[in-house]
Amino acid sequence: MKKIALLALIAGAACLVACSGDDNKNDGGSDGSPNDVNTNDVVKTDSGSDAGDGGPPGPPALKTQIDRIGRPAINTALNHTFDTDAGAAGAAKDTYNADKNIAGWTTAYGPQMAKNLGILDGLDTVCGNQAGYTISNNYNALAGLAADDRLYLKTDATACTVGYLAVELNATNIAPNTDCGGRKLTYDVIDVTYSAAAAGTVSGVTDGINATDAPVVARTNGTTFPYLAAPH
Repeated sequence: MKKIALLALIAGAACLVACSGDDNKNDGGSDGSPNDVNTNDVVKTDSGSDAGDGGPPGPPALKTQIDRIGRPAINTALNHTFDTDAGAAGAAKDTYNADKNIAGWTTAYGPQMAKNLGILDGLDTVCGNQAGYTISNNYNALAGLAADDRLYLKTDATACTVGYLAVELNATNIAPNTDCGGRKLTYDVIDVTYSAAAAGTVSGVTDGINATDAPVVARTNGTTFPYLAAPH
């Protein structure tokens, strides 16, 4: 009888130890107390991530730039446009697209663009009427504007009617205006580019493709995909 009682006492003690959850070992368990943190316990931060996972990942490393969203047709129309070596011309255009040194754009590409602007000036059979052309500065004014491959907005303007390149043409005194500039979906940007290069205006020379080819709702509110006209 004494032997049975002793066994029962040992079994009861074992149950108490097992059920108490006394977490004095690094076994990942918990006794429910707020200070009960052991080496195998998972500690949560306020962000919900494990303290040992290093936190959220950093931004991905940027790779080689192959293009940029700037002014359309500038690289095509003014950068090594009339070269007889197609391979060299293509390499030059790729270099232009990959160039991230904004401060150096005008110096790097302005002279090349000025040469091609001299050719485009004759599209309307009249030379010397290109936007910004002067005898003393030749085609450098428009070439510098084109090489700075960024769109500009006049945020305090009250009207947006002159259109594409308005801010740039005003800043260089080629065509003074107070328009907001930028590029709306309704602007025929290619026509403006060719007109400025050939006739010194913002209209008159066309590529034969109208900006109004897109559905009206897409052009006016910019909320209906695909927003622009289908490829021609």
